[in-house]
Amino acid sequence: MKIKKLKINGFGKLENKEIEFTDGINLIVGKNEAGKSTLLKFITSMFYGVSRTKNGKPITDYERYKPWEKDQYSGKLTYELDNGDEYEIYREFKKKSPILYDKDKNDVTKNYSIDTSKGSLFFTEQTGVKEENFFASSAVEQEGVQLSDKARSSVIQKLSNIVLSGNENTTYNLAADRIARKQMEEIGTNRSSGRPINIIEEKIKKLEEKKAEIEKIQDFKYQVENKKEDLKNNLTENQIILDILRQQKVNLEKTQLEREKIRISEEILTKGQEQISKIEEKLENIEEPKTEKNKAPKFGYIINLAAIIAITTLALITKILPLLTANIIPLLVVTILQIKQKQRKEQIKQQNKKIRQEKMQLESELAKAKKEQEKEIKEKKEKIQKEQQEKEEETKQNFKNKLEEETIEDILSTKYEKIVEYIDEKEREKTEYKIKEKTIDVDNKNIMKKLDELVEIDEELEELYEKKNNLIELNSMYEMVKGELDSAYREMKEKITPAFIEDLKDILKTVTKGKYNNVYIDNDNNILIETQNGTYQEVDRLSTGTIDLIYLALRISAAKEISSENIPIIMDESFAYYDTDRMTEIIKYLQNLPNRQIIIFTCSEREINILSQNQIPHNQVIL
Repeated sequence: MKIKKLKINGFGKLENKEIEFTDGINLIVGKNEAGKSTLLKFITSMFYGVSRTKNGKPITDYERYKPWEKDQYSGKLTYELDNGDEYEIYREFKKKSPILYDKDKNDVTKNYSIDTSKGSLFFTEQTGVKEENFFASSAVEQEGVQLSDKARSSVIQKLSNIVLSGNENTTYNLAADRIARKQMEEIGTNRSSGRPINIIEEKIKKLEEKKAEIEKIQDFKYQVENKKEDLKNNLTENQIILDILRQQKVNLEKTQLEREKIRISEEILTKGQEQISKIEEKLENIEEPKTEKNKAPKFGYIINLAAIIAITTLALITKILPLLTANIIPLLVVTILQIKQKQRKEQIKQQNKKIRQEKMQLESELAKAKKEQEKEIKEKKEKIQKEQQEKEEETKQNFKNKLEEETIEDILSTKYEKIVEYIDEKEREKTEYKIKEKTIDVDNKNIMKKLDELVEIDEELEELYEKKNNLIELNSMYEMVKGELDSAYREMKEKITPAFIEDLKDILKTVTKGKYNNVYIDNDNNILIETQNGTYQEVDRLSTGTIDLIYLALRISAAKEISSENIPIIMDESFAYYDTDRMTEIIKYLQNLPNRQIIIFTCSEREINILSQNQIPHNQVIL
């Protein structure tokens, strides 16, 4: 497999970048912080997608490589498999899955599986290499082959892991121990205590004992139910009687109310008659002027007026003023009094006339109202009697199937005062029944609670049996996994590890110029290196530089084993701590790997000089 070219629209600090790769060695040169590690991350992210989880990091890779000042967060990569099939990936990093085109630009994305968290699995299915294995072998990140003294023990463990399992993060013994611990934590055994299987079996035992005790009280439940049924019948009859009594009470109260209305109407008629009597009495107390008195002074005040005028004229002619004073003033007074008396008599006459008219009108209206009221009162009395009969008949019909007719008749014929008394009595009976019912309900509730608990126990037992079966199945799976792991381990030691060791020997022999020729694994799974004088040294006894070299050799060897495809080996500043001679031997070795594309990221000129001095063909890209 070879990466042919890529186009970065936006990824981290890289944007609008196009790079072409060739077969053999490709040297990517750039200063520190120029984006070499970002380019390596872009390549792996095009194949596997960019992670949206922190995985122990301060921020996710998705956020880390998202461009700050540009909307474009995408790119394209073209690669060719060993069989000649060419593909082009276009990935928009905001989306989980890319678009995959074949060499004819047909969209073939749907030909590969989709994982809900990782998106399309096209590269894993094409090469058989998962992302974690890609970084454990083919992609060697910055300082991935350099060891500090503090990291020696960790890397030595990784060396052993690679040799024994093919993955630097997987240890057979550790994996087997973890499975056993997990099996004990999640299941347990017959001899353990406090484990899930032990807890479940103890719960099952206790619940089965409790179930046996509760089943004994089921017979008592039927006795309580019979008592409650009898009480229920009594309460029903009591309630029916109460309903009839209350209904009859309401009916009687309504009848009494209507009768009271009739009484009030009769009182109104009586008061109207009393008002007429008062008017008559008023008329009798008023004295009308007699006829003879009304006739005498009819023209008196006119004669007096004529005399006053004559005397006044004579006095004016004769100029005798005493005559005017002595005669005119008395006549004038008498005349005024006569006029006043006349007016008073006229007023009394008009007043009497008005009172008579009011009396006649009131008598007429009262007679008419009395007639209408008497008719209405009669109709109301008949209506009340009819409605009372209808209500009683309706009550009989409503309750005839619920209570004996004789009892209903007795209630309907009872007086109001007795009805109220009977209601109080029935209410007391009802309260007594309710108290008895409550007592029975408490007993029944306790029984039902126990029986409900029995249902819950059965449900819980069923759930526990299911959990126990699930644990048994899970235990079988653990046993199967342990068997598969043991088989895989034996197969690894018998078939894969020997071939792996032989390949490792060849790499070490080449890059160390024969200083270290043989590698062995002892019974304790320790890696032993044969020195030039024939002695065997454990890896942790060698120098840090030698361990670095062996670690690199193991990764190159692992890259050859993880896939049938010749996956490119990508190295980011991997030779920073190597001397020139060792770096030269490693580059020569990489050049001679058949059908293997090599991509080296560097910030120094040592790699350039070595490639030029040894006339090693390569493709150089400046970032």
